[in-house]
Amino acid sequence: ASAYCRRGAPPLAGKDGVTHNMLDDIHNHWRRAEAVRIKCLGVATLDMDNICFHLEDKTGGRIIYRSINILILYRGRNYDPKQRPVIPLMLWKPLAPIYPKVVQNVAEGLTFEETKEMRNKGLHSPPLMKLTRNGVYVNVVDKVREAFKTLEVVRLDCSHCGTSDCKKIGVKLRDLVPCIPILFKDEQIILWRGKRDQEDSVSAHCASWPQ
Repeated sequence: ASAYCRRGAPPLAGKDGVTHNMLDDIHNHWRRAEAVRIKCLGVATLDMDNICFHLEDKTGGRIIYRSINILILYRGRNYDPKQRPVIPLMLWKPLAPIYPKVVQNVAEGLTFEETKEMRNKGLHSPPLMKLTRNGVYVNVVDKVREAFKTLEVVRLDCSHCGTSDCKKIGVKLRDLVPCIPILFKDEQIILWRGKRDQEDSVSAHCASWPQ
């Protein structure tokens, strides 16, 4: 059985995901042990499959254990620390990229009044979940998907996450659920499931046609 390194703090995958500094930490740990324990927190935990893929892809190692937000990354039998890749350290935090506007004034498929109504409905609904800063969000996507089976709009309370993380969570959920963020306000995320009922009724109607 492979032992994982216990010396010092384990590499940490935070809201920025797999970073240069984290990769360097992993290779430093691999000099002393065959495997390293990695703890994932924050926005990155919304998509653990993505974290695992990039860790294996960028290090050449293999995930041999995965439990919620804890991973153990094995370096491989033929790992040679002298052949480790040269990873430039990020000595400063790069400027945040400019993304397209996440929330449109009028949600696609709705009128202005309908969009306004959906936002108010979301703001006055009980929160589906309360997310904490640098928490573990591995079950958020599934909970939102499950809620959308009976609800049009859900609210996530991110009042302790910070505005930046709040928007990152919204963007991730938009792509993973998928859904449409219709409001970020006071660190609350309002998500709309889209016009699925209409699509389902059309599909059911088409399926009932004689062949």
